[in-house]
Amino acid sequence: QAGGNLGLFPKRLAEEFEQVITFEPDAKLYAAMRSNCPESNIRSIQACLGFDRTSVGLSRKRRDTSGRPTHEGLTHVAGAGPIPMMRLDDLRLEACDLIYLDIEGYEMFALRGAEKTIDRFRPVIGVEINRNTGYYGVDAGALRSWILAKNYKLSLALNSDEVYVPC
Repeated sequence: QAGGNLGLFPKRLAEEFEQVITFEPDAKLYAAMRSNCPESNIRSIQACLGFDRTSVGLSRKRRDTSGRPTHEGLTHVAGAGPIPMMRLDDLRLEACDLIYLDIEGYEMFALRGAEKTIDRFRPVIGVEINRNTGYYGVDAGALRSWILAKNYKLSLALNSDEVYVPC
């Protein structure tokens, strides 16, 4: 799971899964998540999931023109910086039943960095797909097509969240 934020989603997943690995790159959110998620079956990693093994910066600046206030959930990759980026494939997991990404438009890059894991384990894939993908030059349709080309089908769509299951 990536986009651990304050820990609500990893905490809930820990009730259903034997082990949860969650990623949160922002130092303050990571500290809050660790405090909120003391469960022994949650492994927290302070890094960004992606494809390139580089270091990135983060921003909470609103990228739209809505004028609404900023909040923690808007944290997104913004150029170079001190935060390590890694591929999910780098973990060389023994098993993977679910990949769930809410990373503010960076989902395509994280999926590309998880391609070997996806091909090996065929996990359920949950992704947030909205206009944020466009901020990284990724068309939402292209993201969906990438998942479908892996022989997945859409199982559930609720607001911006879409869940795909292997065919």
